[in-house]
Amino acid sequence: MRRLVVALGVVAALVAPACSRGGSKPSLDARASSTTVREPNATIVIGGTTYVFVMTCYAPGAGAVVAVGTGTDPVSSRPTRALVQAFFNDPYVGVTVGDKESVFEPTLAEPVELTFQDNVVHGADITFVRNLDIAARVGEPAGLGSVTVTCTDYHAGLPPGYGS
Repeated sequence: MRRLVVALGVVAALVAPACSRGGSKPSLDARASSTTVREPNATIVIGGTTYVFVMTCYAPGAGAVVAVGTGTDPVSSRPTRALVQAFFNDPYVGVTVGDKESVFEPTLAEPVELTFQDNVVHGADITFVRNLDIAARVGEPAGLGSVTVTCTDYHAGLPPGYGS
């Protein structure tokens, strides 16, 4: 796998359009706390496209992990943002390409199952859709995919701006 190094600076607000269960829309400010160059620690596969991310992990409570980060679309070279929410009742995976030109999320028709073990969030067989319409509960099929995020350290609580 080609290794990418992404310089983290001030990142525009990451807006994930919906929770997997149709709940409130998570919204957060994924600003990096420094300009340290970090190695990618996450991949999200959607159909035949593999997105690579530098993610920051947060520990909001017992057994829950939220990861936010940035990357680059391997096809268009547009910036990408990701949100992975490994909560017991509301797991979620979202990828935004560019300035919300495309937003990939799990379909609402199937449950999302994420595991968290040995500092790794993992989910497989996730059916993704593009530009989900929450009211109609449908989106354009984007393909089957997966997510893997390796967390080496954690920030306490939720990301700044989460839920606002």
